[in-house]
Amino acid sequence: MITDRATDQATRQLIERCRESANAPLPREVRTRARHCVLDHLACSLTGAQLDHVQPNFLAMAPFGGTPEATTADGLLRPAFCAAYLNGESANALDYDDTLAGHPGAPVVAAALAAGERAEATLDDLLKGVVVGYEAHWLLGRAARPSDSRAGKVRAVGVFDAIAASLAAAAVTDASAQRLGRVVGLAGTQSCVPYVAKWYERPVPTVKNNLGWSAASAVLAVDLADSGAVGLPDVLDGPAGFWLMAGSDRWRWDETLAETVEPAIIRAGFKRFPACWHVQQYLTALESVLRRAPEGRTVRHIRIDGPLDLQKFAEPRIDGPADVAFGIRTLSALLAGGVEPGPAWVRPDLIASTSALAREVTVSRTRRRAVTVTFDDGQVQHGPVPKADSARPHPFGLTESEVRAKFDRLVSPLLGADPARALRESVIDADGSLKLSKLTEAMRR
Repeated sequence: MITDRATDQATRQLIERCRESANAPLPREVRTRARHCVLDHLACSLTGAQLDHVQPNFLAMAPFGGTPEATTADGLLRPAFCAAYLNGESANALDYDDTLAGHPGAPVVAAALAAGERAEATLDDLLKGVVVGYEAHWLLGRAARPSDSRAGKVRAVGVFDAIAASLAAAAVTDASAQRLGRVVGLAGTQSCVPYVAKWYERPVPTVKNNLGWSAASAVLAVDLADSGAVGLPDVLDGPAGFWLMAGSDRWRWDETLAETVEPAIIRAGFKRFPACWHVQQYLTALESVLRRAPEGRTVRHIRIDGPLDLQKFAEPRIDGPADVAFGIRTLSALLAGGVEPGPAWVRPDLIASTSALAREVTVSRTRRRAVTVTFDDGQVQHGPVPKADSARPHPFGLTESEVRAKFDRLVSPLLGADPARALRESVIDADGSLKLSKLTEAMRR
């Protein structure tokens, strides 16, 4: 087991790092990236809320009464706790949300937006909270990243999300060290247990990472702290710190703190396809091959070459909508069949219509990473698959202009072209003094 000698300072150092980030002016690049993280979250949340397998979440929250405080992705006003849960769960439903040591956007933005709208906070307040949340999410997830052998047994995806999201929600309104400390200690008690060798088993549960709870429990942690509740004062520290509770066999806090020079949000990657990040580059390579093919050709066979870890995604059976994001055969068939990436990728009829092609997708274990497509006329085209950097996925995902295009493509059919444009312009271009309640007006219907 590997630990840093200075583990008794991690809680204090995290709080101080977040406090400094929240109280310092945001550099232009960071502010712009945070705006796009919010926009991408809204695109994924608004889209996810329309999916059949997400509806049980809204039905389960229906009996929860209380003051209407924050806007949910179905266009209603609900208590902030409920809004954080529903928006966080909806954002992750298609596995189309951003990535960096997990899925930071779904819990962080959902919690910060719900808490901020309730408090009549501004867009500037939200952006600061989001930057703080991404920073905490990265530092904790990176420092506690387990060894490969341990990760195969316990996968701590989402375990740190409640802490990161709680810091984001708190920073929107009051980023004093004392308050952040209380919130962190309480958020640790609300965190989900790690997955134990269940991460890639089928069927994938529709709640998947349970990021809705991470967002909701973050709002709860803030409310508990503000009501006088007391949690663990040093939850991250010592040989029995939260990293151990998260199932890891490593805690490299000092190393991670020292190497994280730029704001973590700059590292985050935006997804091109509604699929697990581990298969994004294979789909990107396949898309490139298909675009090079002369018009009129149809695909006869697809071969995907990759290392051992790709085999986790080679299961041909699809047992439910959440399975699709982890099935590279079905994903490849949908892409090759011309189905637009988005909610259509979990439609049973479209999955069925491409099932014959999915059976013609071969996944081979090799050292090289490549995609080979054989067309109906016998022509064969190849595409190399670059290995994405999991510690800096941004260069391998969508650009900011492509994020805006993704938002328009997904949200315009839901809200209408004019409300969708108004929402995008509010997030990307509006002055930071804009009230969040004004920003979310376009979501209400």
